Amino acid sequence: RRTATMAPAPVPQREPQVIKHIVDDRTRAIQKPSSDMITAHQADPTEDLRRERSQASFPSRELAALMAGGEAQLKLRERIADAVRADPVFSKKGKYFMERADLYRTTLEKYLALPRLATAIDPNDPITVGKIIRELIDEPGGLDLHLGMFIPTIQGQGDEEQRKHWLPMCTKLQIIGTYAQTELGHGTYIRGLETTATYDAEKEQFIIHSPTLTATKWWPGGMGKTSTHAVVMARLITHGRDRGPHAFVVQIRRNEDHQTMPGVTAGDIGPKMGYNAVDNGFLRFDHVRVPRRAMLMRYSKVDPDGTFHPPPVAKASYGTMVFVRSDIVMNAALYMKKAVTIAMRYNLVRRQSNPGGEKASGGVGQKGLELQVIDYQHSQRSLFPILARAFAFHCTSDFMRRMYFRYEKVSTRKGDFSALPELHATSSGLKAYCSWATKDAIELCRLCCGGHGFMMLAGFGTTFGNYAPNATYEGDNNVLCLQTARYLLKVARAVAKAATRGVDVPPEEGAQGTSAYILEGGGGLEPGCQLGKSVGLRDTEAALGAFAHAARRQILAAASRAGTLGADAAMSRDMVAWIKAAKAHCAYVVLLNFVDAVAESKPRVSSATAAVMDRLPSLPPPA
Repeated sequence: RRTATMAPAPVPQREPQVIKHIVDDRTRAIQKPSSDMITAHQADPTEDLRRERSQASFPSRELAALMAGGEAQLKLRERIADAVRADPVFSKKGKYFMERADLYRTTLEKYLALPRLATAIDPNDPITVGKIIRELIDEPGGLDLHLGMFIPTIQGQGDEEQRKHWLPMCTKLQIIGTYAQTELGHGTYIRGLETTATYDAEKEQFIIHSPTLTATKWWPGGMGKTSTHAVVMARLITHGRDRGPHAFVVQIRRNEDHQTMPGVTAGDIGPKMGYNAVDNGFLRFDHVRVPRRAMLMRYSKVDPDGTFHPPPVAKASYGTMVFVRSDIVMNAALYMKKAVTIAMRYNLVRRQSNPGGEKASGGVGQKGLELQVIDYQHSQRSLFPILARAFAFHCTSDFMRRMYFRYEKVSTRKGDFSALPELHATSSGLKAYCSWATKDAIELCRLCCGGHGFMMLAGFGTTFGNYAPNATYEGDNNVLCLQTARYLLKVARAVAKAATRGVDVPPEEGAQGTSAYILEGGGGLEPGCQLGKSVGLRDTEAALGAFAHAARRQILAAASRAGTLGADAAMSRDMVAWIKAAKAHCAYVVLLNFVDAVAESKPRVSSATAAVMDRLPSLPPPA
């Protein structure tokens, strides 16, 4: 027998009762003296900020133009910013309250609208405009790897025919790509990748296959939903021989309906600690065939019969990786600038404690008003060095770009790859050094804003969450330091060998450019640092000497302990010391580029701006 179940009775909806709050005149009169007592010692935060700007000892517009690359470039940035603000697609309203799906969608909409706006602003140079718009979007999205790695890899590793075939489709967004290298089982150790590309000479095709669970590609941005194609790093197998990892362009989804291609399994890996507007994904292959020309063949080549032609230089394909790492150094400057700007403005308008008290500068605050937080010594000790580092990383990123493009020009036109070892070592170390420093600086800036810094609306949460992966992707930072250390070991041994023979170090041995300082000094005990003793603390030449001494001493000591060990054994047995030595080397390189950039820029600015710029390199890193 079945019995009917009774549905619960609906809950009656009540209109919310509005209770009007009435304050009578007597109540107001009683409260007014108390309110006047409080407001008498209040300051307008916007007035504080206006006053601080008006009291600057240098023309800020001049410095802004210098950082932008000139007044014309600064005006262009301002014009682009106005256009972005006026276009509703680029609105950031409600960003901090969005679910992940909405954040992904709205960010992707911005990137898809980018070409339209860039072309409208400057049809003759939409790429330059587009880069600035991308900065202003200020949110990594599903197209990031398409722009930042898929296109540069084809440009850098594809031959002329391949570039002509793929790049027009990339720029028109007829295809959207990602870069699939990292696997569940391997990240930094590229030679250990398990995805294979086995050549079938009879059909002139490669078989792309994931033979193990750990061969699953894991983490590529844009893989989860966005991409139709991927540059897949796989171990090339020809005639039964493993030729190492090579790049293949593989279609993973159909253009017609965006469904995965036969034999391809792909999807989203889910929410992360941050970076959630990016659809990081996974990818597996089940005996997927691609044509022979899917392999990018600018350097390595496979003939129709399977004959393999290695690159002219073993690490020739590192160019794209170096470009990406130099991009990470640039991003370090951008994110550090953003974080320190937020923190500096907050510390300027926030007042706390000690009414009319003594400032760190020696003056006293306004009678009855609490001190601005920036007037406390600890606030300045925390934020001023971060401000200086933001400028230093800006200059270092310019140096890295120039270094890369010089190499690209010489290697392409003359087939000269001699600059690659130093370029690879420098980009590896600076990627690690700058990403570590920026990640820590963002957190310190948040701490300098007290409880308000913990609000999502303060911007630190997404800034940290979106930047923190830089310390992990494109190579674990400690491993990258060891790649720099291997180069430094080679230089140190060349210096020792030349000293024994009483000859100069051959240029090809590396003691030039950023590592030339290793040739200086006595190689053993040297005079101690004279900063604050025989010379002032702002003496940049003495500071450079101190940084060079610190790095050189650590490098030569570690090299001495290594003896005749091979590089792998030397790194393994003395790993912590070599990582410290690489960090010291990078600290010197950053300071060297900062000092050089300031010296080069001073003739182009007023004496007031030059005086401020002179002070920046002397600020020590945050404690």
